Amino acid sequence: MGVRMSSREIALIGMMLGLSLLFDVMPIEMPTVWGMKIDLVAVPIIMVYLLTGFTGGLTAVLLLFAGLSVVSSASWLGAMMKSFATLAVIVGFEVAKRATGFELSTGGGKLVVFAVLAYLAGLAVRIPLMLALNYYVALEIWLGLPREQVVQAVESWTGVPFWVAIGLPNAIQSAIDVFLGLAATIPVLRRLPHLLD
Repeated sequence: MGVRMSSREIALIGMMLGLSLLFDVMPIEMPTVWGMKIDLVAVPIIMVYLLTGFTGGLTAVLLLFAGLSVVSSASWLGAMMKSFATLAVIVGFEVAKRATGFELSTGGGKLVVFAVLAYLAGLAVRIPLMLALNYYVALEIWLGLPREQVVQAVESWTGVPFWVAIGLPNAIQSAIDVFLGLAATIPVLRRLPHLLD
C-alpha cells in the first residue's frame, strides 16, 4: 500500500519547489573553483521536510532533481549533486528527530540540540557522499579529466587537500540548509500552526 499525500502537502511541495528553482536561476550564490555553488536552493526543500515529514521531503528532492535538470546551468550533473547533498541534510534531520524526539509541532527546549545534531549527522553523511560523488562521477565529467588526475587538479587550483576543498564548502552549505531552513520554518509555523495538522 502506497503512501498518500494530502492536497495541502502537494501544494506545499509545488510552491517550495518553485521557490527552489527560482533561487537556482537568481544570482544569489557564491561559486567555488570546481563548480559547486553555495546558495539557497535547498532551503525550501528542507522546509518541505520539516513541514511534511520524510516522504514529503524525499518527494521534493526527487522533483528538485527533475526541475534543476531542466533549468540549471549545471544540467543533470549539478542537479544530481544538489539533490544528493540535500537528501544527506534530510537524513541528518531524520537522525536528529529520532535521537532527540523533537517535533516542530511541540517545540520545546530541544530545538538547539536538534539543530546541532541534525547538522552534524547530515555532515557525517554529506561529506563522504560528496567526496565520493565528486571523485567518481562529477569532477571527472565536469573537468574532462581522467579520474586519476581529479584530486591533483582540485588541490592545485585550491591549494588545499581534496577532502578540504570538497568538505569545507559542503559544511558551509549544510549550515545554511539546516539553520536557515529551521529559521524560515519556525516563524511560518507560529503564524500557521495548522500546516502540521
